[in-house]
Amino acid sequence: MPYTPWFPEPGSYIKYFDPVVRAVRYRQLLWRRGPMMYPRRMAALAANTKASQPINYDELNPADTNEHIYLAYIGFKPGCRFYIYHPADLKLLRWDARIDDIDEDLTAALTWEESPYEFPSFAIGIERDRYPGIQPFNLEDRTINPEFIIVASVYKVVEHEAIPEDILQRLESGSVRAHPWDFGGEL
Repeated sequence: MPYTPWFPEPGSYIKYFDPVVRAVRYRQLLWRRGPMMYPRRMAALAANTKASQPINYDELNPADTNEHIYLAYIGFKPGCRFYIYHPADLKLLRWDARIDDIDEDLTAALTWEESPYEFPSFAIGIERDRYPGIQPFNLEDRTINPEFIIVASVYKVVEHEAIPEDILQRLESGSVRAHPWDFGGEL
């Protein structure tokens, strides 16, 4: 089983880019559950082919409210390149283009070398209705079953608007540390 990657401690802060207000925002992490491991073995994939559709992992969709988020690390077994759509219906690094509208080069395309199964290092933030989609491409000259693992923790959060103004000023000045967090889309 893989090692457990680093997760921020409850009580710490994260910063992220909010595409709606087009500004950096902050959240405080109140408590954490996990990490939890989600190993996945996909259906057989023929040699040198790509799965026809991404697999959407909506079981990593936080609760019915916006007060829960996940930090998820994804690790891969050798033999495939995995295209990551985050959120599942958008290409990574684009907010405004649907999957079939933009170039493959704008997804995250990762292999075992970049984020091994045993030591997952590729991390994404997941908030309500912004869960990842994963589509493998078999690099081998034989049929294989693509495998990956997601190691995730769920956090309850305090939203930007509820953080006291003096703390927000300290976060913006850098006197209080905030961990950068990516919820997908354009950086």
